[in-house]
Amino acid sequence: MNPRYILKENVFKKISKGQKIALFLDFDGTLVPIRKEPSRCVLAEKMKEQLESLTGSESCYLSILSGRSLSDIRGMVCIRDICYSGNHGLIISGNNMTYIHPKALIAKPFIDRAVRMLNKEIAGIEGAWIEGKKLTASLHFRSVRKNDVPLVKKAFYNVVSEFSGDRTLAVIKGKQVLELAPDASWNKGSAALWILNNLKGKYLPVYVGDDWTDETAFRALNKRGITIRVGKSAKTAANYYLKSQREISAFLKRVEEFIC
Repeated sequence: MNPRYILKENVFKKISKGQKIALFLDFDGTLVPIRKEPSRCVLAEKMKEQLESLTGSESCYLSILSGRSLSDIRGMVCIRDICYSGNHGLIISGNNMTYIHPKALIAKPFIDRAVRMLNKEIAGIEGAWIEGKKLTASLHFRSVRKNDVPLVKKAFYNVVSEFSGDRTLAVIKGKQVLELAPDASWNKGSAALWILNNLKGKYLPVYVGDDWTDETAFRALNKRGITIRVGKSAKTAANYYLKSQREISAFLKRVEEFIC
């Protein structure tokens, strides 16, 4: 697909006034710049104020969807009365929404075991580290020397192969990260649709994300709403794009102007 630059397209003029919006936002790389250490990400005060302004309108239902754990993403955003989805959609909570995928609980002991194995496998590789996220786990290699990246990937897939007969684990690929998740045929797109279908009334979905994991949501929502990739890419399924994370604030201002 060849996405269009959304700040040049006045898409909201094509939408009837009074239309409610279900706004879905990714976190890392969308609301905040990506950091080598995820724990060092901080939501800018101006961005938080914009999000809080949107939640004050009955015309906007706001959801934050992230690969982080639910408790982590809640702590990072720290805004009440919005919907949070963690672990790439496996768990949803907040603003009258509650869901956890049943396979997430079944797979948890397998993921815990895989993490222990992975820690041993990567022990000698500088810069590689594992982030446990309760229902999933991420192997980060953003700080690994280029020559050692193949070793990290080999270690990861060696461990994954140990569980191939159980059919409990799946692999999610991100930006310089490999993730272990339940084999649930569930993703951010599934979560966004679940939230949308459980809202009372008709909402136009608007989804913004920057990672390959957001492509599932772009595909799921394309025919129903507006999908926006952060960072231009011809390989995206999104209808529109923003040039970089720095343009998110300008886009949120457009949304606010429409719903107010």
